[in-house]
Formats: sequence, structure tokens, C-alpha cells
Amino acid sequence: MSQEQESRKEYGLRRIINKILQSIARNTLVPIKMRVYLQAMRGVNFKNKKNTQIGDNVGFDGIYPQNIYIGERCGIAAGTRILTHYIDTRKLSDHPDHHFRYYQGNVVIEDDVFIGTNCVISKPVTIGKGAIIGANVVITKDVPPGAVMVGASARNIKDKLVG
Repeated sequence: MSQEQESRKEYGLRRIINKILQSIARNTLVPIKMRVYLQAMRGVNFKNKKNTQIGDNVGFDGIYPQNIYIGERCGIAAGTRILTHYIDTRKLSDHPDHHFRYYQGNVVIEDDVFIGTNCVISKPVTIGKGAIIGANVVITKDVPPGAVMVGASARNIKDKLVG
């Protein structure tokens, strides 16, 4: 077996284990503290596992969980998704398997941050110390320390001509 085949096989096995751990951690029957340890096993970086809380059905990036850094005394409420990769639909890819450009980066959640229910955190961002993210908020840009982010307003970013 070639080194490339070995690498693909190892990557595939890691992905399967990653998905199993993610599935267990998202279960409502799993205690809050156990979720932190399961996500750490997947590669999510916690400054202090003992004082971080993760609610039910919180999803951490399935491809690059190691790109997530969570500070001390953080709370992440139920239904939140934290993604470290995204696509840019404005740029076409040179890669034959991907139509659009694909990017990845770090998501850094500093100390004393609370993230409300059903939030989505996407793209490389930093959420500053002491910030509060309200329920159903989508974060795609850095959040300054101490900020309180609320609201969910959709906007058209490109007019499309039909016809």
C-alpha cells in the first residue's frame, strides 16, 4: 500500500471516530461536563475543561475541530454551531473536486464568553473576552471584548438577474 493510500485510510478512520464522538457529545443524555471532554478528544482546544459548559446539541466543526480555541469560564448554549471552514462563492476554485474556493481558519473564543442558543459562528473569528452573544445570532466577523451581540437580520448581498 502506498503512503498516500495509508494517509487516506488513516484520515478516513479519524473522520469516523470524530463523527462518533461528535454524535455522543451532542446527545441530551450526556452530562454537560462530559461534552467538554468528548469535544477535547476530537481536537477542540480548551484552556480549562473544568470551567467550560456546553449545552445540548452543540456542533463543533467536523473537519477541523483542532482550529477551535475556547477560553476559561465559557458557556455555549444548546443548538450552537461553530465552524472553522467556509466557501467563497465569489471565487472559483482551481481544484477539480471543488467548484468554489474553500477556506479554513481559527475560531478563538476568549475567556468569560457566553454564547446563546442556536448561534452560528463561522469563518476565522475571535470573540473577545467577556462578550455575550444573544440567541440566534450569526457571527462572521470579530467581536470586541465586552460586546453584547444581538439580532438576526438577513440581507441580500448580491442581486441576481433572472431571465
